[in-house]
Amino acid sequence: MRETSTEDKDTTTDEEFHLPGLTVLRDAVQNASRKVPPRNKLQQDGIAGLTTAVSSLPDGMANGLLAGVNPIYGLYACIAGPLVGGLFSSTQLMVITATSASAIMAGQTLGSLPAEERSKVFFLLVVLIGVFQAAMGLLGMGRLTRFVSFSVMTGFLTGISVLLVMSQLPTATGYEASGSNSIVRTFNLLWHINQVHLPTTSMAALTILLAIFLQKTPLKKFFALIAIAIPSLIVFIVGLEDVKVVQDVGDITGGFPRLAVPPFSAINMDIITGAMAVAIVILIQGAGVSQNVPNKNGQSTSTSRDFVAQGVGNMASGFFQGLPVGGSLGTTAVNVLARAQTRWSVIFSGLSMTLIVVALSSIVAHTAMPSLGAMLILAGIRSIKLSDIVSTWNSGWKSWPSLLAGGVTFGATLILPIPTAVGIGVLLSAFLFVTRSSTEVSLVELRKRSDGKIEEHTPPKKLTGNQVTVLNVYGNLFYAGARTLEHLLPKPGNVENPVVILRLRGRTHLGATLISVLADYSSLLQSQKGKLYLTGVSEQVYREVMNSDKLRINGPVKAFKVEPVLGLSTHNAVVDAEAWLLEDEAAPAQH
Repeated sequence: MRETSTEDKDTTTDEEFHLPGLTVLRDAVQNASRKVPPRNKLQQDGIAGLTTAVSSLPDGMANGLLAGVNPIYGLYACIAGPLVGGLFSSTQLMVITATSASAIMAGQTLGSLPAEERSKVFFLLVVLIGVFQAAMGLLGMGRLTRFVSFSVMTGFLTGISVLLVMSQLPTATGYEASGSNSIVRTFNLLWHINQVHLPTTSMAALTILLAIFLQKTPLKKFFALIAIAIPSLIVFIVGLEDVKVVQDVGDITGGFPRLAVPPFSAINMDIITGAMAVAIVILIQGAGVSQNVPNKNGQSTSTSRDFVAQGVGNMASGFFQGLPVGGSLGTTAVNVLARAQTRWSVIFSGLSMTLIVVALSSIVAHTAMPSLGAMLILAGIRSIKLSDIVSTWNSGWKSWPSLLAGGVTFGATLILPIPTAVGIGVLLSAFLFVTRSSTEVSLVELRKRSDGKIEEHTPPKKLTGNQVTVLNVYGNLFYAGARTLEHLLPKPGNVENPVVILRLRGRTHLGATLISVLADYSSLLQSQKGKLYLTGVSEQVYREVMNSDKLRINGPVKAFKVEPVLGLSTHNAVVDAEAWLLEDEAAPAQH
């Protein structure tokens, strides 16, 4: 007899306290005040931070263009996001910065507004995104990401990694491919491979070779910077004017970002709903990034705390005229690739970007774009988790819904806009949860052996008259799961006095659907002069049964509260049922 089930286990976490916001704030403050790491780690974090800052330059400016605003605002986001978000994030190496998905969605939200009006309310939108995210984190809503299945998240993250690689192929080859999406543009590039710009491709190839080689040398701590710097110097010294550099993408001489209060009087329902949609997409994407970046010191991560980190990061970015920020897969991959050790790598990334924008913009302006593209390609390739893909595949064809969900999410991420792909992934996760919950319900009969031990047996299809049948149910019994149980319960047929004892230990709530199923089953038993016993019920379940119009205590249904001793309430029910059967048999004889 199984005395415990998944419901019996203590799964309480910090996110499930009555006041989750206090827990999130407490842990965030503890993270922000944690002592500085040893000097060797701090040095490596400084190098990693500078590397991620440099690699974020083209993407930051490009994201500004995607959002329909000045490219410098993308760099401002690369300052505010890492500086503020890095202090609060529980995922220490996750870089909270501008992402293409958030930039596109923010631009689409305000796309119908005139350019002048859009620039006025854009940063209001960013601040509202941060407010919603911080509120969801303080309410402990990070636990909701548990309902996004592993296969869906794997498909989404793999798709994002592949997109990152494909998006940088034009930068690394110097060929501007045409097409409606990244796949079409990649095939267009391969079809015209003879038209790639050889000097550009050579610099990209040199960057990748240097990055791979330097990691095996004493210079491995500086490999990313050296791999970018050498090709950039070659382009500058040799005078390869056809090879693009950062200044060809946009002007980065914007100076230090200034504090600007958004026009809160301009808030309307369109901005509120748009901010909420962007906030949710950013959080789901950030949760996926966090899932793949465990802390090196072994500390656990908190999705709700990461929600808060991204929220305060967006509020800071909005007040300093930056784009929306979130957990970035590409930049985080670069941070990990650069051997970052602690959260200081993220903070140093924001500080480095500040230094770059304010003082070193003229130097960075000559960084070779093919080198940056090549580093992002390398980071994208390394961010593809083959072990997660293999794990999903090895789940077997019996888990074909998971394989299908992961595959569809992967394809949607490559073909459709990222927000649409995220929405499809969430819907597929919900579908998987409902189908698994409804199908993975099993029923066993419990029989007592001569030595007192309990055995599990396949339950009978039909009940036996004047006999007690003890059943134990496993699985989720909400909604469709309750209907599955309805089909599994043995039928009384034409026998008299059938008694069923259904063990519900570990259930904290029945729900209307399960109550309806139990009421119908008890009525079916009552029609044959039988009874239904519910055992191991919690105080909450007992109150549900007592207050239900469909289930009547001491009528066709009796409930026995859970006891500290496992199996005791079921034993008491068996004793009561057998006594009732004896009384029923004796009643006709006495009459």
